[in-house]
Amino acid sequence: MPTGISQETIFSGPRRRFQQLNEKPLRDDLVFYFAIVAAVSVLFMALPLLTGEAVDIDGMHRIWFIAAGTLITLMQGLINGSVALLAVSLVEHFFLLFVDVHREFEKTMKSTVYALSPLILFSWAVLLGVPFAGLLLLVWFCLLTYFGVRVFHEKSKDRAVFVALATGVVLAYYLHRAVGIV
Repeated sequence: MPTGISQETIFSGPRRRFQQLNEKPLRDDLVFYFAIVAAVSVLFMALPLLTGEAVDIDGMHRIWFIAAGTLITLMQGLINGSVALLAVSLVEHFFLLFVDVHREFEKTMKSTVYALSPLILFSWAVLLGVPFAGLLLLVWFCLLTYFGVRVFHEKSKDRAVFVALATGVVLAYYLHRAVGIV
């Protein structure tokens, strides 16, 4: 009895999950995305408090400082998350035009939501200096973009690979310091 996982199982699992996600409305996907962005934003605000590197303020001023800082960080995170989602969606859709896409922008945004979510969720690994974390997140982004283009836009393997790699190269260019490419 073989104990290994077949190649068909590895690639059919994510594809099946993306097909299930394709049936959901974009609103649900955006709620999922912005929940992750909000959680990570608050986590980044709480990180200095948890590590003991917080500013030395006593009493009631400390509570107001934490509350204001959390609110500001949350708003910045949501704004930056919105800009990142729109920018990466536009880049992905630009490359989809090369492969003759006739789908609406909504499908591209759905693909980008699920490709960017792990990047945002595990961005702490890059900030903490985990070796090759940026590169692994970039590869993960490309794989999820591949499955998103393949399922949401119903493109062939080679066209999905082109869009995923081209979008990944653009993302790596703009995030080259975080990814670890000098």
